[in-house]
Amino acid sequence: MSFTTVEIVKKHILEKHVGVQQVESESVRIVADSSVNLRYPPVYSGSEKVKAKQQIKPDYQTVDFSGSDEVGLNKEELIKDTVVVASDSSLGEIFRENVDYIVDYDEGILTRLSSGEIAPGATVSVWYIPFRIYTRGQDYKINYNRGEITRLSAGDIKSGQWVYVDYVSEYAFIDDEIITNAINEANEMVSNFIDSVYASSSDKSLVVAETYLAVSIICRIKALEAVSTGLKDTISSSWSSLSDKYKKDAYILLEKFAGSLGGFTPPKKA
Repeated sequence: MSFTTVEIVKKHILEKHVGVQQVESESVRIVADSSVNLRYPPVYSGSEKVKAKQQIKPDYQTVDFSGSDEVGLNKEELIKDTVVVASDSSLGEIFRENVDYIVDYDEGILTRLSSGEIAPGATVSVWYIPFRIYTRGQDYKINYNRGEITRLSAGDIKSGQWVYVDYVSEYAFIDDEIITNAINEANEMVSNFIDSVYASSSDKSLVVAETYLAVSIICRIKALEAVSTGLKDTISSSWSSLSDKYKKDAYILLEKFAGSLGGFTPPKKA
């Protein structure tokens, strides 16, 4: 009987961000038809946004907070620190970010802070500069496994241009079959190590230990995948180090459940 479950292992991987990284605005320069490597491959399929700063003149619009303290702007993916909010188009009073309002730059949402100087229901003037977002298959192509982006000559990305890339590393996206196999292997390791009297124990330390061993095995698998797919040695080494750490932590927890190592049985008085 396994002490852990697929759900527990998956939850641990996600909550502890095992190998996961949300990358924002990594800058790369694309020259001609050459591929450029992103820093943290592999990339989760469809998670990338390739964008650039191409606009100098800011967009302008007026928004009002009569219906809500949160309003959406006409554009998303705004360039950080380019938003200006004022009481009118003549800049009569300039409001302060994080004091009078906050901005969700990814979603293009402006929120009035009740503790600030923007009055409830007020109409304000807003200036901002959005990123130019490029289209996969039209402006660029991407190899998700290797984390390589290539400019397409028929697209709008110019040779030698710097672009910014948002993406999610694929490390956390591990299917249930891999997790199930890892749990089975981890359970065999636990069963061989602990005393048989704990075989049906519900002690939480055993659950945690087996979860750690399962994660260790998954990290070992990812290290081997990194080698076989020709990824950077640093990627494989990172997975291997993570695997060793989880394995070590698991056996520290298992020590108090360890079975006898054998030896002579002391004589009993007849």
